[in-house]
Amino acid sequence: MIHTMGRVTLFSAALSVVGTAHRAACQTPAQPPAQPPAAAAQSQSPAPYSETTDDPFYTMGRIDWPGPNEYRSATGAAGPKYWQQRADYSIAATLDTATRSITGVVRVTYTNNSPDTLRFVWMQLDQNLFRPSSEGAQLHEADSRFGSRLFDGGYRLADVTVNGTRVVPKVDDTMMRLDLPAPLPAKGGKATIVVRYSFPIPDHGADRMGRDSVLYEVAQWYPRMAVYDDVRGWNADQYLGQGEFYLEYGDIDYAVTVPAGYTVAGSGVLQNSDEVLTATERHRLARALKSTEVVAVISDSEATAHRHTARAGAKTWRFRARSVRDVAWAAAPDFRWDATSTGPIEGNPAGVLCQAYYEEPKAGKAWEDGAEQTQWTVRQYSELFFPFPYPQATSVAGPVGGMEYPMFVMVHYGKDDPRSIFGVLNHEHGHEWFPMIVGSNERRYAWMDEGLNTYINAFAAEARYPDTPVWSGYMANWRAVVDDHTQAPIMAMPDHIATQALGAIGYRKPAVVLLTLRDAVIGRETFDRAFREYVRRWAFKHPTPGDFFRTIENVSGRDLSWFWRGFFYSTDVLDIAIDSVVSSDSQAVISLKRNTTIVFPVTMRLALSDGSTQDVSLPVDIWAHGERYDAVVEVKARVTGARLWVDPFVPDWNPSDDVWGTPPPGADLAGTATAGGLTATKPSAP
Repeated sequence: MIHTMGRVTLFSAALSVVGTAHRAACQTPAQPPAQPPAAAAQSQSPAPYSETTDDPFYTMGRIDWPGPNEYRSATGAAGPKYWQQRADYSIAATLDTATRSITGVVRVTYTNNSPDTLRFVWMQLDQNLFRPSSEGAQLHEADSRFGSRLFDGGYRLADVTVNGTRVVPKVDDTMMRLDLPAPLPAKGGKATIVVRYSFPIPDHGADRMGRDSVLYEVAQWYPRMAVYDDVRGWNADQYLGQGEFYLEYGDIDYAVTVPAGYTVAGSGVLQNSDEVLTATERHRLARALKSTEVVAVISDSEATAHRHTARAGAKTWRFRARSVRDVAWAAAPDFRWDATSTGPIEGNPAGVLCQAYYEEPKAGKAWEDGAEQTQWTVRQYSELFFPFPYPQATSVAGPVGGMEYPMFVMVHYGKDDPRSIFGVLNHEHGHEWFPMIVGSNERRYAWMDEGLNTYINAFAAEARYPDTPVWSGYMANWRAVVDDHTQAPIMAMPDHIATQALGAIGYRKPAVVLLTLRDAVIGRETFDRAFREYVRRWAFKHPTPGDFFRTIENVSGRDLSWFWRGFFYSTDVLDIAIDSVVSSDSQAVISLKRNTTIVFPVTMRLALSDGSTQDVSLPVDIWAHGERYDAVVEVKARVTGARLWVDPFVPDWNPSDDVWGTPPPGADLAGTATAGGLTATKPSAP
C-alpha cells in the first residue's frame, strides 16, 4: 500500500485509481445532496473503493511527473538546462460601442529558446469559444456559466503574416496553427507574427469577460501564443470554457482606443496619463502613489457628472506590462476610481499602487473599501508567501463574478457589507501568485492555481476575519460532491470535472488536503518553508505537478507517495476507526481499522483512569501490511477512553468511529487551520 510515487509504481497506481470514479464524475447527473452538511458529518463512509484501468482520458505521457532530467531536477527545481519560450506583444485595438466589437492588430515577437527547430507554431483563438458550433458550446448548456448564451461570436481574421510573409492559418476551433515560411532556429531564433482581427463582444463571456450596458470588461481579446515546453511540446488543448489558460511570459505594450468620455482600467502601467487624464486626476493619482490612505481619483459626484455628459471623439489609452503572461482591461464612462499604495514592500520600496474602479449604484457600498481590500491583500500575500513583483494591482466591479489577469481582476458588484466582496476580491488577487507569478498549466491542472490559491486564501480569510474559520466550509463543499456522486480526482482535467463539482475538486479539496499536509503530516513550519521554496523556484516559470510534489518532498525530507496517490489521484476518502481498546494499568492495545484505501499517520489522545491524558503518534507505515493495526502503548494508568486526531484538521470522513469509551475532549474545529508555522520569514525574490 505504500507506493513510491513519481516512478513506474506511481504511474500504474495513479492510472488505476483514477478509473471509474473520474468517468462517473463526468457522466453522472447532478442530484441534490442526500443530507445537509451538519447531518452528513455523521454519515458512514462510502462503499469500499474499487480500482479500474479504463479511464479513457488519463494521459499516458508521464506529463504529471516529467524527468528527472537536465530540464527538471529530481529535487523539484528547474534543471541546469531548463528553458522556456518568450512572447512579447504589441497590440492596438479599438472598442466600437455602437457595434459592441473590438478591431485590432497584434504583433508578436516570438523567441524560440528551445533546443528544437520549429516549423510551425500554435496560437490561441479563445473568442472562438463563442461560436455556436464550437466544441465548448456543445459541452455546456447555452444559459450555463460557461455557455455561449446563443451568442454568435468568434474571431474574424483579416490578415496573418510571419516575418512579413503572408501565411494561411489552419484554424481548429479555438486553436490556430501557422506553418512558418522558414524554420525557426533553436536557442534564440525569433519570428515576428502579425495578426489583424476583430470580434463581437459577448455580454456573457464564459464569466471571464463581458458587458453590462456601457461597462465593458475585456479579456481573451487578442490571439495569443500557445506554450511550447519540455514536457508536451506544443500545448494545444482546446479552450472549452471550464479549463483556463497556459501562456508564455513576456512584455506587453497595448493601446486601447475608446470613446472620449470613457475611463480605462487595465493590466500594467498607464503610459500617457497626460493625454487621457485631467490635471486634477493626475495630481490625485500622484498623491495616491505615495499615500497608504485611499485617494479618490474620480469622486462619486464626478462619476455621476460623467454619466450624464456625452463627449465627442475618441481617446487612446496606452499601457505597458512587464514579465506577464496576459493583459486585460475594462472601460466605462462613469467609473468611480479610488487608489492607494501598499507602502514599501520587499523588492519594491516605492510600494504597489492599489486601485478600485466601480460604477454606482450598480456596485454596492462595499466597493468604497475596494482599494483598501486590494492593498491589504497584496501586503498579506507578499508578507506570507512571495513579494508582489508588479507596480500596481487593480480591482474592477462588474458583471463578471470573479476573474483574474496580471495586475487586474474582475469582481462582482457586491452589496453594502464589505465582506460581500472581500472573499472574491482576495481570491482573484491571490491568483497573482498562482498562476500569474507561478505559471502553471491551468487548462490541465485546476488545482495548481485554484487549489493553491484557495489554500493561501485560507490564511487571508482567517487573518482578516478570525471569527469565520474556513475548515468546516471547505469540508462541507467537498463532502457534498462525494455524497451526490459528482466528484473526480484532483488530477482530472478541469474540463472533465462536472461543472457543479469544480468548486469542490479544483478549489476546496486541494486546500483541505494541503492544510492537512501542513497541520497533521509534515508540520507547519516545514510545510511553510517548502511551499515558499516552490514559489521561489518556479516564479515566472512553468512547473508541473511533479515539480510541486518533489519540492515538498525534498524540503520536508519525506516520501509522500501515499499522500499524493490517495488524495490527488484517487476519489477515495479517509476513514480510520478505533475498533477496540484492551488496557491494564501499564499497557494498552488499541486496535485500529482502516475502512478505505487512504492511509494516514495516526495521532490519538487517551483518557486515563487517573484523570490525565496521554498522546500517541503512529507513522503512516503502520498500514504497509494491511487494513488493521494493533498499537501497543505503555500507559501509567488504565485507558478509559480514546479519540483520534490530536490536531482536528484531518478530513476523517466518519467522526463517529474516531472515539472509544469515554473519550477525552477533542480539539476545537472552530479554530483556525492556518495557525502557527512561519510568520516572519520568507524567501527573497530570485
